[in-house]
Amino acid sequence: MFKPKIQELGLYFMKNFVVGPNYMKLKYTRHKLKLAFTHKTIVEEANDHLFGMSIFDLKPYEYLINKIDVEESELFDVIGEVVSYGEVESHNQGDKKSAYMNVELEDHERNNISATFWGEFVDQILPHLEGSLYQPVIVVMQLIKAHKFQGKYSVRNTWHVSKLWINPDLPQAVDFKSRLASVNEANSARISQIPSQRSYSVSDKLATGTVEVKTIRELVNCMEEGHIWIVATVVNLLLEKEWSYLGCKKCSKKVDKIGNKFHCKKCDRLDSSATHRYKLRVQVMDHTGFISLLLWDREATR
Repeated sequence: MFKPKIQELGLYFMKNFVVGPNYMKLKYTRHKLKLAFTHKTIVEEANDHLFGMSIFDLKPYEYLINKIDVEESELFDVIGEVVSYGEVESHNQGDKKSAYMNVELEDHERNNISATFWGEFVDQILPHLEGSLYQPVIVVMQLIKAHKFQGKYSVRNTWHVSKLWINPDLPQAVDFKSRLASVNEANSARISQIPSQRSYSVSDKLATGTVEVKTIRELVNCMEEGHIWIVATVVNLLLEKEWSYLGCKKCSKKVDKIGNKFHCKKCDRLDSSATHRYKLRVQVMDHTGFISLLLWDREATR
């Protein structure tokens, strides 16, 4: 009766409803009360450009990665950039078969959380992942839930309730994207596919012929920018030089600790916390030569 009358992002006058306790198993809001409509309820559309239209309950990533107890019946929202994703897989439960994929999201301070996209979320995100190597894919997961496994939290959508916003033209997304631009380098790779532990191997990828492979000698003599693979053996880890440091959460540059604060000279700001960064220097060789490489963050931790 009322569903066709109410649209998301719409503004309405409502009266003659019933107020009762919020005993729902999955809580769309933290409020202790909920509204219930009856045949006497009246819903009328309203227009007020001064009315605040903030529809999201965005949780900071620290809410999950600090391993505090999270109420798993509470639904909330997160915003992030898709930085990696896995293959689409299927889950069988009785006669029902559901598609899902694992995704890694990153915020503007380079904190990461894991997310599982189920059902329609998979269908919606896949077209945006193809051909988006250098363009950020910004998503807002709305009305999702936390899931705890082995002491770590991840997020996932719920059936028929959650909504996925992809590169939306919303104030929160525009602000988030501008913060990313101040942190990430232009023309840097933004997204990668997580190899499937079940079926993927480097040799399989090389056998497809879809990647450009060079010897170290060819790499040294190469004058063009691009994504190049080399097959080499790590012969030395240069651990005598600094391989990790505390970095600014905004620009990733090294910070100086002053008391219980962290100062970034580039941003000229004090922060109460910093993020561990990794830059591991390695030496590798093949049958044509020898070269030093610098591995950052995600590659270094592998």
